[in-house]
Amino acid sequence: MRNLIAQKLSSPNALAWLFLAAAALIAGCAGSPGRTAQEIDRRHINTIKTNWIQMQDDLDSVLMIDRPSRLSEMYVR
Repeated sequence: MRNLIAQKLSSPNALAWLFLAAAALIAGCAGSPGRTAQEIDRRHINTIKTNWIQMQDDLDSVLMIDRPSRLSEMYVR
């Protein structure tokens, strides 16, 4: 049994799969077809800005500062 496992691990086929997996991880999504690097960067920036705005809205809701005050501007005695 150990001999069979050693043969499988040392086969050139497993080495080829390892190389292909490493190449896929290194390549990433940088070479997406139909999009330039500027378009990808712009999409990432828009996503980060949207996430930041949503976090600010959630924090404002928790602290209850998202609505205008309904208190009177006039002094009441």
